[in-house]
Amino acid sequence: MLRVEVLIVLTLCAVPLLGAAGYMMIENWNFVDSLYMSVITITTVGSEVVHPLSRAGKIFQICYLIFGLGVFFVCVVEEGEIIVRAVMRDRVGRKRMDRAINAMKDHHIICGYGRMGQELCAQLTARRHPFVIIDRDEVVLQQAADQGWLYVVGDATDDRTLQAAGIERARGLAAVMSDDADNLYLVLSARLLSKDLQIVARASDDASLRKIEKAGANRVISVYGASANKAAQFLANTDLESFVEIFSSEGNELDLAEILVAADGPYAGLTLAELEFRDMGVLIVGIRRASGKLDLPPSSQARVEPNDRLIALGSTPAIEKLLAR
Repeated sequence: MLRVEVLIVLTLCAVPLLGAAGYMMIENWNFVDSLYMSVITITTVGSEVVHPLSRAGKIFQICYLIFGLGVFFVCVVEEGEIIVRAVMRDRVGRKRMDRAINAMKDHHIICGYGRMGQELCAQLTARRHPFVIIDRDEVVLQQAADQGWLYVVGDATDDRTLQAAGIERARGLAAVMSDDADNLYLVLSARLLSKDLQIVARASDDASLRKIEKAGANRVISVYGASANKAAQFLANTDLESFVEIFSSEGNELDLAEILVAADGPYAGLTLAELEFRDMGVLIVGIRRASGKLDLPPSSQARVEPNDRLIALGSTPAIEKLLAR
C-alpha cells in the first residue's frame, strides 16, 4: 500500500514537470512561466495565458490537458480510495477487536504500554495468557497491533475504559504506568469495579508503594527495590543465582500457577502422592487451604480438599499441560 501511495505522489509531481518541460521546449519560456502554465492547465483554474501560444503550443496544450487531467484525476481518485479503505479497515478492525475483547474472560489487563508493559506482554504471550492493553498513545499501541495484541485506546483511570477492556470478567490487572499517582488512582478504580481482581502495580518509591497497597493492590513492585534485591541476591548467592538464571533463560522458563480444587473435580480427596504431578514435571510447593492456612512445603501425604488452591511449579509447557486438564 505504501508503494502505491509513493507512486501516486511521484506521478502527481511528475505530470506538472513534464508539462513545464513541454512549454519550455516548444515555446522557449522560462521554467517559472512554464510551470505556472502547466499547473493552471491541469488544475483547470482558468487563469489567463502567460504568453500567446504558437500553433504547436496550442496542440501541445490540448494533448497535455487531456492526458494530464486524466492522470491527475485517476491519481486523486486512487488516493481517495486508499484513504477510504484505510478508514474502513480501521473501523472494521476496531469492531473486530472490540468483539474479541467482549468475548474474553479470565484475561489480564495491562495498563501502560511502556518498557515494563511491553516486556510484561511478551512474557504473557510466551505463557499463552490472554490480555488486553490500555494506553493513551494510539501511535505506541500500533506496535501492539503489529504483534496481534488486543488493546483499548484511552485513560486507564477512567472506569469506562476499564469496562471496555472487560474488567468485570478479567482475572488480573497490571498497573504499570510511569506515574505513581496514575497507578494509585487506577488501583482504586479497579478495586471498586472488581472485588476479586488480582492487581499488581509498580511504584517508584516506598511511600507510593504503601499507598498503592492500601488502595487495594495484591502486590506492589518497587522498580528500584526489585532491581536492588536482585543484585543483592546475586552478590550473596552467586552459584544459586546462576542456577536460577539458567532456568529463567529463554527455553528453560519456570512458571508458577495456582490451581483451584473443584468439589467435583479429579483432585479432591487425593493426596499429593496420588496426584502424580511429578510425572508431569510439576512440583506442588504449597497448598492454600480453603480456611486461608498455607501449607508450605506440603507433605506428599497431604490430602487435597475442595476449594483448596495448589501452588504448582514447573516448566511453562508442563504448567500449561496441567492447566489444560
